[in-house]
Formats: sequence, C-alpha cells, structure tokens
Amino acid sequence: MMLGTFNRDRARAIESFHRLAELDTEVACFGHGEPIGSKAGVELLAAAAKLNA
Repeated sequence: MMLGTFNRDRARAIESFHRLAELDTEVACFGHGEPIGSKAGVELLAAAAKLNA
C-alpha cells in the first residue's frame, strides 16, 4: 500500500485510510488498480497496519 504523491498532509491521509479500513466491507474498488473482490475489510486493515510501521 502506497500513499499517493499528491497527499499534502500525510498524517491526515493515514488517519483517513484507517477510518475507511475500519468499515466492514466485502468489496473495494479504486480509481487505479484492481478491485478487492472479497473480504476487502481484512485486506484494508492489514494495509492500514503497515502505514503505522
């Protein structure tokens, strides 16, 4: 998971991603890249955890 280069406030972007990751969602579609077709919430939480590292 990589934050885009156009984020002016990295801390706020990470905070926003964490809020989205906490949603219990099955499918996630993005403006770029492949969608997550099942258990998207689990994958988003894992990506959010890596942002803290």
